[in-house]
Amino acid sequence: MSQTPFQYPEVPETLTGGLNWRMLRYFGAGAILASVTIGSGETLMASRGGSIFGYSVLWAVLLASIAKAIQVYTAARHITLTGRHPLEDWARITRVIPWFLLLLSLWCFPFLLSFLALVLGEIVNEMFHVAAPQDQNFRLWTRIWATAAAILAITLTLIQGYGLMEKVQTTVIGLLLLSIGAACLASNPEWLAVVEGLFVPVAPRYGSWLIEKYPDAFENRTPWVEITAIIGFIGGGTYDYLGYVSCLREKSWGAIGSPPQTGEAVSIASDGDNMKRGLIWLRPPGIDVAVSFVCVFVFSICFVVLGASVLHPQQIVPAKSGELLTHQAQFLTQLHPAFLHLYRIGVFMAFWGTIYGAYEIYWRTVYECVRPVSERVRQIPKRSVKLYVLIYCGVAGIALTWLTENPVKLITFPSLVGGVLTCGLWCFGMVWLDRKLLPGPLRMKPPLLIATLLSGVLLSALGGKAFYDFAVSMIG
Repeated sequence: MSQTPFQYPEVPETLTGGLNWRMLRYFGAGAILASVTIGSGETLMASRGGSIFGYSVLWAVLLASIAKAIQVYTAARHITLTGRHPLEDWARITRVIPWFLLLLSLWCFPFLLSFLALVLGEIVNEMFHVAAPQDQNFRLWTRIWATAAAILAITLTLIQGYGLMEKVQTTVIGLLLLSIGAACLASNPEWLAVVEGLFVPVAPRYGSWLIEKYPDAFENRTPWVEITAIIGFIGGGTYDYLGYVSCLREKSWGAIGSPPQTGEAVSIASDGDNMKRGLIWLRPPGIDVAVSFVCVFVFSICFVVLGASVLHPQQIVPAKSGELLTHQAQFLTQLHPAFLHLYRIGVFMAFWGTIYGAYEIYWRTVYECVRPVSERVRQIPKRSVKLYVLIYCGVAGIALTWLTENPVKLITFPSLVGGVLTCGLWCFGMVWLDRKLLPGPLRMKPPLLIATLLSGVLLSALGGKAFYDFAVSMIG
């Protein structure tokens, strides 16, 4: 049965004309995406990268931000033009794809959430002087706070509305950018080295002092594994992006929210006016993704610069459990000792914002993975899927919280596979959907097409190399 060609709705006045400040109202879901990554990716991994490699790691931050912004935009673009999540169309190739991403996500979620909760527990210990890292009960109290944080986040996710989530996370992102930006400027970094590090890529290598001071952390961890782990966490990973695109279902952009298109072909009216409206509707997802990754990039750069200018000269690396965020307090206390409390509050908000947003993103990721599997699964109410996923993530994450001794080791595999390797494959998948499903006027123009292919090549190559090194080190 043929479908009536889809006509895009009329474009609101706020999207007409040139770019203007009014268009920032379309930034919302991107705030959740940014907040989910800032805790682990930027606050910890970016500053850790600066402390290890100095300014020379900045090119990796730039690469990660650009490549992942392109990756996410292509998916947001697809759902805006077709009303369908990319997974729905990838599943038409083979249902192996949603099954693979579902299993990968369910495997990674507990590790990521456990890591975040443990670091938050360490922050609470420091803020309220419950136990110092050298105390016998430090790890016990860390686990208690981590468990409490997970339970609170799950409860809020169950009872909150989506709109409130957007507003809270947008506020958190703004406050964090202001405070850490001021600290970065006050650190008086070597600006020439910053520019060189951003635009002159160099192969990563460890300084001789690193293995001498931290043999347990880096002796069996190659520089490529370390730098790719940084890239993997900056901006998030495949499991985050699947959920982000799902958040766009809450919008009314383009074809989103219209009666769903069925069958393999996407039937879109080909008249010139409709094509023009479709292209204009790409502005909201473009703005949302762009602002989100500008925030991620600025925050990441600030933390790398602070790590390179404050910690690297002292040969200090956040590597040991109990000290993952202790050394970074120097970022603000160099301005005034009283800023220690401001630092702790800021970092607490960063990690709490990440945990708070992660549960919202993760249940949506699972929902999008199971929807294409069968008609029967599609009949399961969203709220039921949400409840089941939150229970699974909570139970598995809390269990890992009580079993692990080294939080950093929890995140290496999810970072390499979910944060880099599958991101590259995603880019190739989006090019395939674009060429197969969309009419000519709505397809990617050559600059975006080339950028998407390059992003796919770079992320796949980096992820493949680092995963090979990681696997060899585990076997050895």
